[in-house]
Amino acid sequence: MAFTLDATRGNIIMSRIRLARNLNGYPFVIKSVPLAKDIIKKVNRAVVKCDTFNLFYMSNFSDLKLEAMKERHLISQNLIDNKLCGAALINADESISIMINEEDVIREQCFMRGLRVSEAYKKLSQIDDELVKNLDIAYTEKWGYLTACPTNLGTGLRASVMMFLPALTESGKIDDLALEAKRLGLTIRGVYGEGSRAEGYVYQISNEVTLGVTESEILAQVEEAVERICVAERAEMKKLFARNKLKVMDRSRRSFGILTNALMLTYDEFLRHLAQVKIGIMLDVINIKDIEKLDDLMVSVRPANLCDGYGKTLSEIDRDLVRAEIVGKQLLKLKE
Repeated sequence: MAFTLDATRGNIIMSRIRLARNLNGYPFVIKSVPLAKDIIKKVNRAVVKCDTFNLFYMSNFSDLKLEAMKERHLISQNLIDNKLCGAALINADESISIMINEEDVIREQCFMRGLRVSEAYKKLSQIDDELVKNLDIAYTEKWGYLTACPTNLGTGLRASVMMFLPALTESGKIDDLALEAKRLGLTIRGVYGEGSRAEGYVYQISNEVTLGVTESEILAQVEEAVERICVAERAEMKKLFARNKLKVMDRSRRSFGILTNALMLTYDEFLRHLAQVKIGIMLDVINIKDIEKLDDLMVSVRPANLCDGYGKTLSEIDRDLVRAEIVGKQLLKLKE
């Protein structure tokens, strides 16, 4: 069997652009409910022509619903912690999320599949232009956009790419990669950013420097770094896995068998086996073309989203039962 490895298939999951903005005349961190409501109305009016947004007040939702939204990266823990003052504007396909009264007054986000940071930035900057035009955004010639945390000063831009890096992880080279990234002004973090772990070999690569550089320089730097990481990952995968084809086939197919036949699945067990299935797909051991559906599955069977989709809070055992049923059906459908 000849192993082939597509350029970035499976390695690049999602690109995200985030812009941090504040308003002149207002605190950067909003803790007053009347003040928060005033700001929410202003931001909502400012972007009404950009897209069709739904306005969500954090205080109106249960902890389960908020956690489910966080699992989908639509809101952050900071916004949840400030739920009495926090809100989010989210468009229909959930590709745009504008968090209001988070760590900064405004946190704009755009999500796109694959390596599309420049495209995501272009889409989000149209919304940002409306905010700048309609609101008194805190900005100075010397420091650029003013932010609550000094690490966001300047452009206020974070460009991040979520990547699946099993070979670099298994070889232990991910630590060297993190050090090299830091030297270049980039950072490698877990699935949910700073302080989170890399679940299922998934990492976020993003810029760390926002001051003294332009938006285009940040985007180009992140894109170039991601492309180089993909090359390194492919080379390492060939070395780690292609030497023993039978072992690769056995491990990935065993994992596929467990995921399609298990009666119960914890989320950690699901992640472990899904990673092996993805490796098998990338090396043509398992014939599934739509690998992006597996990335969607990683989110939809997380604990809060599983319960949210089911319509009620489930016990741990019930979650594991429902997860196994959903995963099994989805994988068999994708393999047809």
